[in-house]
Amino acid sequence: MFNEINQGNAMGQMKYRYSIVLCITLSMVFASGCPSVPHREFKSYSDAFAETKTITEQLLLEYDLAKQAETKRRSAGMNSVKRSPPYPPVVNLTHIDEGKSIKDPVNARRDALKVVTGFNSVLISLAEGKKPEEVKSATDSFIENLNDFSKLISEDFTIPYAGQVGAIISTIVTKLEEAENRKQFIAALREAEPIIQSILDLFAKDAQDIYKIKARQTDRIWSDHQDKVATLIRQIKTVAKEHSMPAGEMAKKLQNIEKEVRQVYNRAGLYDNTEELLTTGNKPLDELTISQFQQTLVQANSETDKYESIIKAQIAFHELIISYGQLLNKTKSTLTTVRLALDAPVDIRQQANELISFVFAVKRDWEALNDARRSIRSN
Repeated sequence: MFNEINQGNAMGQMKYRYSIVLCITLSMVFASGCPSVPHREFKSYSDAFAETKTITEQLLLEYDLAKQAETKRRSAGMNSVKRSPPYPPVVNLTHIDEGKSIKDPVNARRDALKVVTGFNSVLISLAEGKKPEEVKSATDSFIENLNDFSKLISEDFTIPYAGQVGAIISTIVTKLEEAENRKQFIAALREAEPIIQSILDLFAKDAQDIYKIKARQTDRIWSDHQDKVATLIRQIKTVAKEHSMPAGEMAKKLQNIEKEVRQVYNRAGLYDNTEELLTTGNKPLDELTISQFQQTLVQANSETDKYESIIKAQIAFHELIISYGQLLNKTKSTLTTVRLALDAPVDIRQQANELISFVFAVKRDWEALNDARRSIRSN
């Protein structure tokens, strides 16, 4: 009898141990069905994305100012400069077709940026393991932004899928509203991703347009300073031609003037002009004339300083736009990585660190641009 009791106790203990193992196994299985990425891994990514948003908003202000200046120029009937600028005239980031601008491009793009931000907010919440019902507020805001954005889509708002975006967004919104579980919710977000990517492509195209407009505006400024330099040097040449060829110490002083003229020409991009000061007249070259040449060169150097400042600022702007294009491309790939984290745990630290480095590059280039612009004002 005691043997039967001991056997019964042994069987009970064994069942108890098996039940514990089974519970642990089931908990692991069900937990794996709702993957999440530790919150700390998203901190750097979230910070970098916020910086990307801020940078895009800054460029939208640049876009607005550039558009206003271009509209004012056209209304005034001013002609573009035909010379080749000493910096790249355009910057190519994407291959989206050109399209007409909308009446209020800046506000429209702000609405588009809200869609990207909302999508990212929902993505992060889900990737951190939150349930769809726990991110209802963020989802409702994202749906509202999607609906507002769909109203902007027309032939005047250039974006991929423009002819079918309204229907696509309507389908996405319906799926988000009807989603009953995480899997359905993720499927709806997956369908929204191409829209988000196309908005980022739109920002890249805008950046190209901003640069092109700024380049046209800068063409008129640097060419004006260049013309002034050429005019001042012509004045020196005209006066020199009235004088006879000097000798001795005066000849050395004239040679020094010619060297300075060469330096001014080179700095102002007038490489093909000759620095030679012909002296074919009858007047003897004197100290007063040399002094006049030097004073005129001071004016020419002042115009050259302005010319160089303008060129430096435009080149800095070119570098900024290139960096911004790289940042947008990285943002696109990082968003995809985060979306994939909804289906299985993914280590996004490398992507986040790379995104941060691109943000830093843009901020560095923006500071260089600000320095260049301050130099223009100081001249």
